[in-house]
Amino acid sequence: MIVRTSARASDDLANIYAYIHARRGVQSADRFLDAARATVEFLAEHPDAGPHPQWTSRHKNLRFWVISRTNYIVDYFAEHDHVSIERVLDGRRDVKRIMNLKRED
Repeated sequence: MIVRTSARASDDLANIYAYIHARRGVQSADRFLDAARATVEFLAEHPDAGPHPQWTSRHKNLRFWVISRTNYIVDYFAEHDHVSIERVLDGRRDVKRIMNLKRED
């Protein structure tokens, strides 16, 4: 299945990588990216694996999956021909509020 990554998710990944790199070094940051890639590959093969959040969202088809051995979650939509990665967020943040914000561009 095709995976599409939003600009916001790409920015999230870059920011998380930079944060981990600054705090724990390049090896930890690279391990995070490897785990994130493995998660995306898993979701491409099993797009319905992630549960829907237990909170009401303006995104009715939103699903999420935790990146292994981290606090980071991938928020995504599973469509009939692709998986759309929308955000990669620290699960300790107010994810509900962040996902319900309207993007202003």
